[in-house]
Amino acid sequence: MRNKGFFWFLTILLTIICVYQLSFTFVSTGVEKKAEKEATIKVAELREKAAATENKAFLPNGVEVNFNDPESEEIAKAAFINQILRDEAEKPVYPVIGSVFKDVKQRSLAFGLDLVGGMSVTMEISIPELVQNYSRNKNDVKFKKVYDAALKDYNAEGGDFISIFIAKHHELNKDIQLVRLFDYPEIDVLGIKSTDEEVETFLREKESVSMDGVAEIMSRRINQFGVAQPNIQKDPTTNRLYIELPGVQDEATVAEKLQSTANLQFFENYTYNEIGQYWQQAVILSQQPENTDVEETETTDSTDLAVNDSTLVNDSTTTTSLDESLSLDDLSDNKGGLGSLVVGVYQYAMGVSSENKGAVDQILKRKDIKSVFPETVMFMWSSNLETINYETKEKGYLLYAIKVPADGKPRVGGTDIKSASTGFDQQENKITVDLEMTVEGSDKWAQMTADNVDRSVSITMDNIVFSAPNVNGPITGGRTQISGSFTINEAKDLAGLLNGGSLPAPCVIKEQTKVGPTIGAENASAGLISFGFALLLVFIYMVFYYGKAGIIAD
Repeated sequence: MRNKGFFWFLTILLTIICVYQLSFTFVSTGVEKKAEKEATIKVAELREKAAATENKAFLPNGVEVNFNDPESEEIAKAAFINQILRDEAEKPVYPVIGSVFKDVKQRSLAFGLDLVGGMSVTMEISIPELVQNYSRNKNDVKFKKVYDAALKDYNAEGGDFISIFIAKHHELNKDIQLVRLFDYPEIDVLGIKSTDEEVETFLREKESVSMDGVAEIMSRRINQFGVAQPNIQKDPTTNRLYIELPGVQDEATVAEKLQSTANLQFFENYTYNEIGQYWQQAVILSQQPENTDVEETETTDSTDLAVNDSTLVNDSTTTTSLDESLSLDDLSDNKGGLGSLVVGVYQYAMGVSSENKGAVDQILKRKDIKSVFPETVMFMWSSNLETINYETKEKGYLLYAIKVPADGKPRVGGTDIKSASTGFDQQENKITVDLEMTVEGSDKWAQMTADNVDRSVSITMDNIVFSAPNVNGPITGGRTQISGSFTINEAKDLAGLLNGGSLPAPCVIKEQTKVGPTIGAENASAGLISFGFALLLVFIYMVFYYGKAGIIAD
């Protein structure tokens, strides 16, 4: 046979490539099985500890679980598995090439809901409300009659709301330009002479951007409860997102996370020196059993903290370093509490290992601990694992002390951001995220940055800190740049988050189902049986038709 050697070489090469690709699945499966065993042990330990607190305990994701409930162990186990796998994300797990678990998982085979179980969620973006929120005045008669008529037809027959709205406008407002119904002074791409086609193009672009932004927000939120390979599909024709969450069983938590408002907010940060005296009290108090008889009146007045702040920050003779003002070892005396769970990282953040995150959450939610801090202090976690010990390279979560204004509202919010995009700082040679504010947002941002030169500002969503950049100087003109150690993908993610945060249309869950792995197990079993039966038939046929030669061939 000609070229026999070539075909043998090609066969061996293809076999090696297939085995190499499948090896990522074998490695990731091994890590996940190991994580499952560790999670089982941790659930048992947590259950023993919970016996002293009416069988209630906090999981690593901050969710409270009651072990009296029949599904509690399953929920707790899933939470611990997610925590363990997130900790493994940046650790080398491939024994030959040293790939980290995150990369190995991305290259492994993706198993669907039928094989591992989980949840399937259908979400819908409300395009009618998106159109309404760009209106000049939603109560204006000319807009309202068109909107109500379009909404009635849309609810009755479905279809494309923007097309229905424009058609109703031409029917009911024959002598009025479409742009007159919208807030064109605040929309840069539109003007008083904009054509109906230009208005439609603007609405279509916002619809498309909204879909991308919501998908990014959902992806971020899903990462918060640790799904390794979520599947998110967009259907622009129906304005729906179809989300599959393999391995997730906690329906209540999923619904809460996915439906909560995508509220992007910019907050100022306290340094831990500025709240040092309160933190020290909390550390000492956390070593004692919770005092549930705390009255709300014990909460410190925010004005006291404001006076304290100016003294601590401006008086260099009294301000100490973070390590000096928060000597956690001295405060804890090895008796546990916050002092043994939290370590100083830098002036704006403390560090907590992922194993201790749930315990710190539980302590900070105690009434007696909350009463120690002023109402203007709110603690928020970093969205991802960060380095909390630069000598040992240990990873953990950063805990920020957020400065909340007296009215409870952020100085700058998602509605103040017009757009966000990726950029590049040629002087610093760094990837950046470039922001453009609205007219009102520009004024707010200029004042906020002027008040926080050489300080940190946190960009948050759903009480999670996604970025905490330092302000180098007052920023005017409505444009700003967030720089950091971004990869291009991280910069795109943050830009998507910022664009999504200013989304003026809500999302609702239209359908939510819980899927068990039994379907996949049944199909796999049936497939093996049918395969064995077919193989047996082939063997019998070969023997019957070819005789002894058939036996040899078999």
